[in-house]
Amino acid sequence: MDIDLYNTELCLSHNAPIRLLSARGVRIHCTAGVVWLTVAGEAGDILLVPGDSHLVRGRGLALLEAIGSGQVRFEKAARPLATFLRAQWQQLRRGLSDRPLRARHSPLRLPVASRQLGA
Repeated sequence: MDIDLYNTELCLSHNAPIRLLSARGVRIHCTAGVVWLTVAGEAGDILLVPGDSHLVRGRGLALLEAIGSGQVRFEKAARPLATFLRAQWQQLRRGLSDRPLRARHSPLRLPVASRQLGA
């Protein structure tokens, strides 16, 4: 069974694990019951209760199973910082190619002691 891992809800039953391939970058939200998650490449197992979520960072197989019954919602994790930094870097690169490279700030000046050492 193929599962759309973006903006999907899934009901889970006890002792019926679901295999998630390529789940990296997916946030799993528990909406009901207790859910057990194991991700290859991540240390330890994760137990989720309603209101909890986990961002899958490992590249390997993820196993998702309910203890009793449970329900989860999948969503693509937002990456605002990475998106912001990428946009800033591209803007900087465009700006540097349009004008000659020059220092924007004066060089760092350190205070000099008024008396010499050893005098």
